[in-house]
Amino acid sequence: HLRFAILKAGTVSRRTRERVGDMDAFFRDLLAEPGQRWETFDVEHGQFPADLSRFDGLVITGSAASVYDGEPWIARLLETVRAAYDQGVPQLGICFGLQACAQALGGAVQPNPQGWEIGTVALALTAAGRRWAPLTGAPRPLHILETHSDIAVQAPPGAVVLARSRRTPVEIFALGERVLCLQGHPELDPETVGELLEARHARGLLDAERAAEARAALRLAPPRAFWQGW
Repeated sequence: HLRFAILKAGTVSRRTRERVGDMDAFFRDLLAEPGQRWETFDVEHGQFPADLSRFDGLVITGSAASVYDGEPWIARLLETVRAAYDQGVPQLGICFGLQACAQALGGAVQPNPQGWEIGTVALALTAAGRRWAPLTGAPRPLHILETHSDIAVQAPPGAVVLARSRRTPVEIFALGERVLCLQGHPELDPETVGELLEARHARGLLDAERAAEARAALRLAPPRAFWQGW
């Protein structure tokens, strides 16, 4: 049986947990197939896999944290990313997970000077992305749900940037056959992102104009079946 580990780096709101479950539930729903074994490790609270070689792949989730925060658990996560890479264990990094892989493997992450990216976002494939076989059947334009205020400004050495967007220079990157990272959230649904949008607007993190833009964008449903198959 294939075994996968979800490195859960944050949690969703109580309302979303009651409706769907926590972050790991979203990934199981998107990715898990019959006969596979999926384990969740709450890395935000210090729970890490003892032996990475037991797993056929790792998924690193989103988080409210920033990879440059200097928290002990983040330092340990970055060490885990490097160890998995060195051992040849495939990794899928989503949002904070992309940033963790970028930071750990020699790239660079910082706050986005353009502020929050939230809602349904259109991705532009790079020349490399257009040539990359797994993306040749991608819908055009290719949309994905996003909610983030940090960005990778530089992918790791040797990585190929496959997509960018208007506010985010590194939306998808691949590093050989071992690391695939997306800044967007293929696992989330528009309702969850809408809840996050309203919460951030209420806290003053999004101005009225950006909130209105994001609400309008959420009317565009991303191609979940494509992301799931990919």
